[in-house]
Amino acid sequence: MATNRTGRRPTAEERREQVLEAGISVFAEFGYHAAKTSDIAKRAGISQPYIYALFEDKKALFLACLERVRHQMRDAFGRAWRPSATPEESLAAMGRNYRAFLANPDSPRCQLQGYAASADPEIRDFMRKGFIESADMITKLSGADRAAVVRFMASGHLLIIGTVLDLPDPYVRSSAG
Repeated sequence: MATNRTGRRPTAEERREQVLEAGISVFAEFGYHAAKTSDIAKRAGISQPYIYALFEDKKALFLACLERVRHQMRDAFGRAWRPSATPEESLAAMGRNYRAFLANPDSPRCQLQGYAASADPEIRDFMRKGFIESADMITKLSGADRAAVVRFMASGHLLIIGTVLDLPDPYVRSSAG
């Protein structure tokens, strides 16, 4: 294994981070079923067998990548929260931070690949749980009612589609605020 910029070998945790970032990119591009762990290893700069030292199998790696994307999204929402804001102000701030999250289209593409792979019961349960937890978190942070949160999340999914298709602003901004 190669050394990093400091001249020392990366730790297992640093390698795991490299694999997750590479995995998000490869899964975003090819989807769960077509992605190859050899391509992920190559992008991460490690050997393919090392992936299996870090993750039980390809599905465990995919779920870890989806979890990483989920945390990135929730962090964006959490950073936007202000205790004195109205529900509308909170949702607007979360929406602005969500747009920043979308700046790297690999994350939303990977998230969409999670939905696309939901024919697999384990992946479907993981995605369903994440969706519900995100909705509950947004409701709790914003103080908005369920209907407003559902509209907010629908707008967020429209923004994901706009991002991955590189749609012009008029196709997404008028509806997604």
